[in-house]
Amino acid sequence: LAYLFCLPSNTAFIMTSYRTFTAAVDSKKEEFRKYLERTGVLEKLTRALVGLYEEQERPEDAVAYVTAHLDPGHSESSSESLKQELEQAQKRIAELQLENNELKSQQAIKGEVEEAVVAEPEL
Repeated sequence: LAYLFCLPSNTAFIMTSYRTFTAAVDSKKEEFRKYLERTGVLEKLTRALVGLYEEQERPEDAVAYVTAHLDPGHSESSSESLKQELEQAQKRIAELQLENNELKSQQAIKGEVEEAVVAEPEL
């Protein structure tokens, strides 16, 4: 057959290697597709894309639309909890700055007292 089509003698090996390679790639693709299906990614992505398709007016930023519709409840609650966490962290920073300033002033007072105690015997 290779002779009829003027194919090189190693064509059978190349074709076998190609089939093996494509079979391995197809297997990985199928495995990944099953993973996406099992974890619910395909369902959510499909819903978001269908929602985009059914919009009367196309949004300017399609990526933002899809992102917002992948899990709308999660993003709102997540951003709200992040805002609260930020506020708490800012309050804690302010408290620590006050405490740091107090400790610095106490240290400065101790330093002055120690200097005065040390300075007296030298007179």
